[in-house]
Amino acid sequence: MKVLSLDYGTKRVGVAVSYASLAQPLMILPNDIYLIAKIEDLISQHHIQQIVVGLSENEMAKKTQNFVQQLQSVTSLPITFIDETLTSFQVHEWLKTASAKKRREPIDHYAAAVILENFLREQHN
Repeated sequence: MKVLSLDYGTKRVGVAVSYASLAQPLMILPNDIYLIAKIEDLISQHHIQQIVVGLSENEMAKKTQNFVQQLQSVTSLPITFIDETLTSFQVHEWLKTASAKKRREPIDHYAAAVILENFLREQHN
């Protein structure tokens, strides 16, 4: 099953996609008026069958839930929330071995891949 993972943020949205049991960071999308349309295109291009969205806490959780309601209005695909606590920490730990340039770049798509890895692991168990 092909799964699209989203790390929703107010400025950027990280995107990852599954390939068999692997999570691949795909891209970072700006959170603008074209976001939903771009996600629809990705769903079509990658033959996505399920969407996973990282869910944080407090006010950001509410914003993420509102975004998912908008997304759900344009797709019939199942959308699952996954706790995204510590995903950024995991990415920063992983990036400690990367180049200085890579450590300065946005990490949203890597966070989406960690969210997707967690989901795939849960599905496997």
